[in-house]
Amino acid sequence: MPPHTPHTPTQTSTASSSTPGPLARHHFLLRRLHSLSGIMPVGIFVIFHLFTNMQMVFPGKFQHEVAFIHSMPALLFIEIFGLWLPIGFHALLGIGYMMNWVPNTISYSYRDNWRYTMQRITAWIALVFIFAHVATLRWRLNLWGWHTPFYLDAVNHATGEVIARGDDGEPLALAHASTAMALQSSYAVLAFYIIGVYGVVYHWANGLWTAAISWGLTVSVQAQKRWGGVCAVLGISLGLFSAAAIYGAMSYEPTAQEQAAIAQLAGTDEPNIEVDHPEDHETKSPEDAGTGVSSGH
Repeated sequence: MPPHTPHTPTQTSTASSSTPGPLARHHFLLRRLHSLSGIMPVGIFVIFHLFTNMQMVFPGKFQHEVAFIHSMPALLFIEIFGLWLPIGFHALLGIGYMMNWVPNTISYSYRDNWRYTMQRITAWIALVFIFAHVATLRWRLNLWGWHTPFYLDAVNHATGEVIARGDDGEPLALAHASTAMALQSSYAVLAFYIIGVYGVVYHWANGLWTAAISWGLTVSVQAQKRWGGVCAVLGISLGLFSAAAIYGAMSYEPTAQEQAAIAQLAGTDEPNIEVDHPEDHETKSPEDAGTGVSSGH
């Protein structure tokens, strides 16, 4: 007769609950793949993304960096297989783990328990923030009136039409202006970005610390403390990058030309939105009305 296995508090005596699910059957492998996907490539992307956004404090630098990224060959392939699939895997597996999570900070108010709890809370924050951030800027969706699309330049890439040109005759650069206008759209959006960005930073830095434990790289208490110091420095650095990016966005003043170009592009993304052009309200002389002469951009 096989030895009896005592039940844990979360187990029941039903036959169905005694059958381990896929997360339990492959716990060892999935835990390590989950932590690995959070570091490489997702975590590496977070570092470069926040470093790029920090360039907003330097006029013209942010536009140059973003243009370089958009000029990369096979960018869509890189995004799908190097970013979105790993993020989706990490998020879906993380949701599976979090559905069985029960906080224990009330009974055990130790620092590690609070760190564990904050890791789960910031996971939900990061999940919501990343979706909203990408949906409103990259996908240019209108989420219940929240419409803050990102544009690299003043070109309608669906038609090839140049909406506006800069002093150099090239299409007007809009990366800096459209990003700044997104954060400046309302205090609610600004607060959402602050909470979301720092939630992502904490989740990554603390996850990096726990990943080393999961992989057996920091077994002793001293090793965990040393690695914790490294993770803290990385987290603080990313926090400073984020603060610089937010400051750069909030301190930037989009020109009237940039605002008009973004408004017109936003009108092409949202067919139901009517873009109000000042020249439409100008009073034309009879001669102009007869010949159809109007001012162009």
